Amino acid sequence: MDEARRASSIFPDGMLVPHEKPDFLLCTGRETIGIEVTELCREEPRAEGRRLAKVPDETRSCYSRLASAEPVDVGVGFSLLAKNIKSKKLTKSLVEFVHKNQNNKGVGFTKNLPKGYCHIGIHAPLVPIGRWHGAGASDTVVAPKELLESRIAEKNSRVQNYRISTPGITQVWLLIVNDQFIGPGEVYADSIHLAEWKFVFDFEKVLLFSRVPGGGGKVIELLRVTARV
Repeated sequence: MDEARRASSIFPDGMLVPHEKPDFLLCTGRETIGIEVTELCREEPRAEGRRLAKVPDETRSCYSRLASAEPVDVGVGFSLLAKNIKSKKLTKSLVEFVHKNQNNKGVGFTKNLPKGYCHIGIHAPLVPIGRWHGAGASDTVVAPKELLESRIAEKNSRVQNYRISTPGITQVWLLIVNDQFIGPGEVYADSIHLAEWKFVFDFEKVLLFSRVPGGGGKVIELLRVTARV
């Protein structure tokens, strides 16, 4: 939220207060604006990314309990096949592979890997317990209008509750955050499309924050359908 304010003058000066339903209150002295924040992404790939992110830590824990295990740093790359393999199987096969190859430190393996992996690197540990991390295969697609409509509609159903539950609120805005560096589930909202598309909503403003790595980005105000059909 702070990054979006720094990126655009559309937000008036005032005190930003964390709140619940909506997420923030922007108090300007003359009015109080409620701001609900949501994220634009593909939910299924994002959830899959979170699942795979847990595998390296779980594997390190299992590996460390082996009597003959030497401390190692491990970096893995998941293949697209990983989405069809249960986490326990990914963990078990990685434990076995690393244990078998623990003496080959400094090697990046790309052949004869367990299913679900496209790269496994085994290195001398930089910390005593070893560090294990992984990255999954991902792609970025241009956000379709339907995805934006879905995010807006979900939040739009709560606008009246926001107004009723927060006395003194004068406006309710929706801020949609489109991160450009999230990996699995990432989408790209095209500014040309956003300048043409119109949406149905009861918020006073719906904004999309195209957020770039390192902070900053661009805030675009989405157009409203002037008359409901």
